[in-house]
Amino acid sequence: MAAPSTSLCPGCFQPRDKGTVPTCGFCGYNPHAPRPLSLLPVGAQLQQYVIGERLGQGGFGITYRGFDLKLRMKVAIKEYYPADFVGRSSDRNTLVLLSRENGELFNYGLKAFISEARTLAQLQHPNVVRVLNLFAMNGTAYLVMDYYEGETLHDYLARQPGRKLPWRPALDLLLPVLDGLQTVHDQGFMHRDVKPRNLYRTHQGQTILLDFGAARQVVSDHSRSLAVYTSGYAAYEQHIQGRQGPWTDVYGAAATFYFALTAQVPPPALERKQGDALKPARHFSPDLPPAFDVLLRQALAVESDQRLQSVAEFGQRLRAVSRQEEKLQAGPKREGESSPRPALKPRMWAMTAFLLLAAVAVTASLFWIFSPLSGVQPTPPTPKPAESALAPVKALAAIPSPAEPAPQTPPSSLPVPGQIFRDKLQDGGEGPAMVVIRAGKFQMGSPEGEAGRDADERQHVVVIKKPFAIGQHEVTRGEFRRFIEVSGHKTDAERNEGGYEGCSITYREGNEWNDGYRAGYNWWNPNFKQSDAHPVVCVSWNDAMAYAKWLSRQTGQTYRLPTEAEWEYAARAGTTTVRHWGDDPNQACRYANVADQAAKKIFPNLTIHACDDRYVNTAPVGSFQPNAWILHDMLGNVWEWTCSAYDENYGGAEQECAREDVPDPRVVRGGAWDETPAWVRSALRYGDSPMLRYGNEGFRLARF
Repeated sequence: MAAPSTSLCPGCFQPRDKGTVPTCGFCGYNPHAPRPLSLLPVGAQLQQYVIGERLGQGGFGITYRGFDLKLRMKVAIKEYYPADFVGRSSDRNTLVLLSRENGELFNYGLKAFISEARTLAQLQHPNVVRVLNLFAMNGTAYLVMDYYEGETLHDYLARQPGRKLPWRPALDLLLPVLDGLQTVHDQGFMHRDVKPRNLYRTHQGQTILLDFGAARQVVSDHSRSLAVYTSGYAAYEQHIQGRQGPWTDVYGAAATFYFALTAQVPPPALERKQGDALKPARHFSPDLPPAFDVLLRQALAVESDQRLQSVAEFGQRLRAVSRQEEKLQAGPKREGESSPRPALKPRMWAMTAFLLLAAVAVTASLFWIFSPLSGVQPTPPTPKPAESALAPVKALAAIPSPAEPAPQTPPSSLPVPGQIFRDKLQDGGEGPAMVVIRAGKFQMGSPEGEAGRDADERQHVVVIKKPFAIGQHEVTRGEFRRFIEVSGHKTDAERNEGGYEGCSITYREGNEWNDGYRAGYNWWNPNFKQSDAHPVVCVSWNDAMAYAKWLSRQTGQTYRLPTEAEWEYAARAGTTTVRHWGDDPNQACRYANVADQAAKKIFPNLTIHACDDRYVNTAPVGSFQPNAWILHDMLGNVWEWTCSAYDENYGGAEQECAREDVPDPRVVRGGAWDETPAWVRSALRYGDSPMLRYGNEGFRLARF
């Protein structure tokens, strides 16, 4: 095979400058400069390839420029070279072990290097480096890859204003890499070292994922003293050599995105474990939409089980936030309404006859105005463990003292969108954790053809005209208990309101499970075990409204149930899929407490999601991953009351609160712990009488 032309630089195979200057003007190669003994000599031939200058070097490999003598093209050649174990023999090519004790570790890494190369060779993704060849030689192995002209993302960022990028260009660079990384994960491999220096930006603007770390990881798995990772980009489980998976690469990808947006490397995960000093990205880039900060915190969670679990999910949520920002910047757009719709959907075990008798023809709405209250104050709620990984909770402005009644229509004091806060109660305690949601527009309802779709889900554009806050969690039994203790309120279940005794529960008679109202069952006795961290159940719409009024008087702010439109807007969190996590119902158990394999063991007739969420009845709030707007349990766990009257035709009632003195059915949303895939969807809706109550039904509040 013919050697490269003498007119080419032997270091980079670019045309050489004419003249006698020995140093290459392109790569800096100088044949007279001393060369480290760890490197193969420039000009060494390995099969059909000629070695050029070094491109990069890590603890377990060296990557060279190369030239393919058969195809007459430049390539990149990576040599397995674990520097702690080996050196070069006198021929400057062959690897020799520095100690026999290292032989086993060397072989572990070599097998992983070869296995990874074979896997990557099967992948065809434009943002993952392509493997062209693999061969053994010189006592080691060599991986031949495509060669790209360009620079690392780290070097590219160093040339940008402030050494960082606005969020849109950063997203354009990184989203394709996440798609490529998911392709790698689908083959059972991980990268384990995603960072700006391992992302290569070509001159054509393409971002390529380089330098997979299988050999590095396998060796460190077998030698705790040789754990190798990049501080700031490595997940906590890499520091302690804990269980790793796709979520480990999520951390590296999120840290890279954080660096691209802020020019700051996140604090090491070990330090964050002791006391999280990670500053919001908006601290360094104030123009960054708050939703990105929220999402980054989820992807950079120190504990792996609180982190986003796949790069596909990370990419999906990044795209959802991006789409939402584009809609918000585009501004509201008027849309026409169209019409006919079917009749009221019955609940599977609701009292349909009662609902039909209770419904009236008048539909009107207004926002609730709350009157002041003085009296004893509740004890403050204990923060729940599930909130520990979220953004800091901030209390709002001072509240009027008991001697000064709160104004009827207090001015809004909402923080910026994306922030979590708690209002102070009159005794200095705190109300529920609330998340601020910005104004915007979205497609409400479901498209034709959506699995499980009902006729009352007509798709139409809804504009949310002003920001609002919504509960990060469903109202808990502990929060509701404080209301009961202070106000003395008796729930409809306790008063047997409407002619129904107690609460409608699921109960066993002999070998049969039945649903129905049973005397003596209520919010503190729903026929299954609950703690104060569980969502309150067996509460009617009337009970939920009483709690909202009480909280408004306690805080001097306006609390109410969300409208149906506000609820769906918050539940979707910018997504257009069937559920906020995607279309696949069998992914539910990471995000929602639903009818599943655990429930089927107790209720064998249930139609279930093909997964196991570990809970038969309710789960403590915040037990599952939130949606992109850090709202937990918007789907599953318990059904949630809204303040809107049910209108099968979507004639505008979905954007209003119903009058309290009108007994129209109220919209209930979200599905519950015992519901099938068809009933756990963002668009699913039905109506219930305001006085009905069930063992799988609760609520969350909105605040203005």
